[in-house]
Amino acid sequence: MPGQHTRGRRQFLRTTAASGSALSLAGLAGCTGFLTSDDDALTVAVYGGVFQEVMDEELFAPFSEEVDFEVQSEAQPTSEEALTQYENGVQAGEAPVDVAIMAQTGVRQGLNSDLWHLWEEDDFENLEYISDDLVGEADGGISSIGALSWYINLVQNTDEIEESIDTWEALWDDQYEDTLGLLGYASNSFLLDVTAEVHFDGQSILDDRDGVLEVFEKLEEIKPQANFWYENEAEFQQRLRDGEVPAGMLYSDITLVMQDDDAPVQSNFVEEGSILDSGLWVTLDTSERKDEARQFIDYASRPEIQDRLAENLYTSPTIDREHSEIDDETYEMIAGPGPSEAITPSYDLYVEEEDWVNERWEEFIVSE
Repeated sequence: MPGQHTRGRRQFLRTTAASGSALSLAGLAGCTGFLTSDDDALTVAVYGGVFQEVMDEELFAPFSEEVDFEVQSEAQPTSEEALTQYENGVQAGEAPVDVAIMAQTGVRQGLNSDLWHLWEEDDFENLEYISDDLVGEADGGISSIGALSWYINLVQNTDEIEESIDTWEALWDDQYEDTLGLLGYASNSFLLDVTAEVHFDGQSILDDRDGVLEVFEKLEEIKPQANFWYENEAEFQQRLRDGEVPAGMLYSDITLVMQDDDAPVQSNFVEEGSILDSGLWVTLDTSERKDEARQFIDYASRPEIQDRLAENLYTSPTIDREHSEIDDETYEMIAGPGPSEAITPSYDLYVEEEDWVNERWEEFIVSE
């Protein structure tokens, strides 16, 4: 089991959650721009707020003790803002940061703009431990390497609803009419993927627009169950805690933090598969510290480092289970039945058809 030091970090998470300022990894929270960095330091952009604090202590501090150069974390703005800054920097031959965590869709968008340095497989000693689907391959090399993973689960206030809500079918069940808080965008809720898995023969139906439209028509049927669609998960956290909105979909990591703080909440891994999303390390092509970046990413890929981050952040390791020493009880709490049973989003759909999907989301989901 995690030791006293880990419990201390969890206490920090709980304290922040209780004050209403806890932020989920997927929220990319923290600031609206990058800090002024030391020109001699390797700069790494990470999710801000509490998670930057934890990573500073559990990742950056021990890494700094092993190397002869300075490393500095910076709170990353939203994915869209970060990509704009990175693109402007690369076009100018500069690097606002050297390394960054990017969501899967952001990695793909950056590839389209040639933002990332491409690595060779033998550049890293610890790449063998990372799950194959979290090693991003592009023409010419490796573009990204798994940093952190997290689950989107069905959650509930146990004072209001006693029986576990552990099937996505609940979204279509009029028993939950006007009950659920749901993520507000196609590209962060991944409800198209959920609908395809639950009501069709799987995500292959999303391979063409006709199939996506068919899925949208079925997804539209969940609207009566939605109490509200949220952009800021902190708003749903408070409503869930108070029982005002007794159930919905939320990041499992932050729900477990709320549970640690004695909130009457429960995170349920879903029968058909919870949604598994990830952040990946990328290196800007214009960085002048590529060797230092390589050393950092390789260090972050060590099994013991992945385990340490998972235990402290309630995230899921990006290493294969066979390489993790997290005990079974803890692993089940943070990763349920594991990645093989999860729904992995159809990321290319949300990148290649971004505008069209967003327009259809407005048409089918947002409009009355």
